[in-house]
Amino acid sequence: MRARAAVALLAFVAVGATPSPSPSPRPTPNPYRQIEFASPTLGGQTQGHIAVTGGWAAIKRNGKAAVVCVSFKNEASVAATRVIFEFAISGRSGDNLADLQLDRRGTFSSGVDINGWASLADWQSGVGHRGYGDNCQTVSSGVAALPLLSGRYVTYHVRAVEYADGHTWGPP
Repeated sequence: MRARAAVALLAFVAVGATPSPSPSPRPTPNPYRQIEFASPTLGGQTQGHIAVTGGWAAIKRNGKAAVVCVSFKNEASVAATRVIFEFAISGRSGDNLADLQLDRRGTFSSGVDINGWASLADWQSGVGHRGYGDNCQTVSSGVAALPLLSGRYVTYHVRAVEYADGHTWGPP
């Protein structure tokens, strides 16, 4: 038996054949799916002198987590110290399924872009300014949530703004 195997191996090598490579490994699928981040109105109006300049949202495919990140600019003449964002997760037909809130505190000077992660890939890689994560809100649970499994869109709303001079816009 060994002699036959040796002869077969020699014949294989003599012909110059190479063994076929093993199948290429498939990349692990992304556990998150990005959903559409959209203005709730045509034109994406400024609310409380806060202009949303970008954002994105993603939901874990198993329905156990979601993340929303936003970038914004204070367009008031005075620095803002607190901005409260509300994000509505909607289904395919536009019905509101769940809400997330981001209470962003800091000093937001007039005319300065306050950027968060630009994309799901950037967030997952963790590359960039350490403050980018401050513009994100995540929610997670050990059990899948139907609103997350059904989510297709996220809209934003600036709920309230506090300014350095003491005045506010909207309910706190």
